[in-house]
Amino acid sequence: MRLKSTLLFASAVLLLNNSFAQTHVKTNGKKYTLIEEATGTWCGWCPDGAQVLEQSVEPNFPRANIVSWHNGDGLELSGDPFCTGSGYITGFPLGTVNRFSWPSGGIQQDRGKWVNDCITDSSTTPKFDVSMTCTYDTGTRLLKIAVTGKALSALTGQWNINAYIVEDSISSSVEAQHSYLNPTGTMCANGQPSWFVGKGSPITPSWYSHMNVVMNVMATGGSIWGDSSFKNPAINTSYTKNYTYTIPTTSNYKMVKVVGMVQKYGATTSDRAIENSIKAWVKTMWKNTTNVSAINSAISEVELYPNPAGNYVTVGCQLGAPSAMDITISNSLGQKVSENHYAAGSNNFSEQVSLSNLSNGIYFMTLNSNGEKVTKRFVVSK
Repeated sequence: MRLKSTLLFASAVLLLNNSFAQTHVKTNGKKYTLIEEATGTWCGWCPDGAQVLEQSVEPNFPRANIVSWHNGDGLELSGDPFCTGSGYITGFPLGTVNRFSWPSGGIQQDRGKWVNDCITDSSTTPKFDVSMTCTYDTGTRLLKIAVTGKALSALTGQWNINAYIVEDSISSSVEAQHSYLNPTGTMCANGQPSWFVGKGSPITPSWYSHMNVVMNVMATGGSIWGDSSFKNPAINTSYTKNYTYTIPTTSNYKMVKVVGMVQKYGATTSDRAIENSIKAWVKTMWKNTTNVSAINSAISEVELYPNPAGNYVTVGCQLGAPSAMDITISNSLGQKVSENHYAAGSNNFSEQVSLSNLSNGIYFMTLNSNGEKVTKRFVVSK
């Protein structure tokens, strides 16, 4: 099974012309979790971290933003500001979850703890909303980014703004990934059979891609601590930082995304947690005229996963404009078994729907926004 190289959720798209478009995303009062994984192609245990992220984190936590910092290989960002510059990382694949100091080990977290950290973090109330407006010109390859933070309560201290440029699906034929996970019966840290049994070391390039690779840090000097933005902000205080970045011709812009964030800036690195974050995909910032109908559609690019589902299913879609959403679930007899209403948020709709009261079988989920309906079939198998 090759690590995925396609987007599950699309961000908002407003068509301007054939080569230039805009996207806007925001946290809208919700808490998003930033996981920063430390990895390297030389690290034989690091594919295990990749499996945890893709198999256990991404399907269960649609509001998790994942980035991978490479160390000691050709994908390392110059100066390695995170793995060697933060003071957080002493081993691989370890990582941070919002750079928060967790009771179970501090800021640096083992891959086996990422899921529980996400569970805890997703239940917290954010101190900031983060919104991001991005434009991309396919001719010049110029990306313009505006990251805005808004304080949701009166706060003391300093908070900074930052943005990362992140790339997916970098072939391991460029940077071969080593693995210690070949032996039969090897288990992943999430308790599931390892995907990498018998895949060799280095792993067969056609089977493995490097995901979520940090390619650039937009803050001044490439600092992972961000740009100074807020000092003792009052409630509803907003601040915007603007960045520009030219995507190299060696990168596939359709596999590039931007992660914007607001982060604490305390006197020490133990007091510099990520307060909230949001991401936008460059490939959804550009559409040609053949996609006008999809862009103008109230609901498009609907995804349900996992499918088959257990006690939950995550639904994501792109909305033509921020609007309320009604979701109903019907069984194979057409009987309504579940109904949920969601207030208008951003163009990028993403919610986890509980299936705990449903028995195994075939179901149909109907999304209704602005009078337009889309129905998707899925299976419950617990």
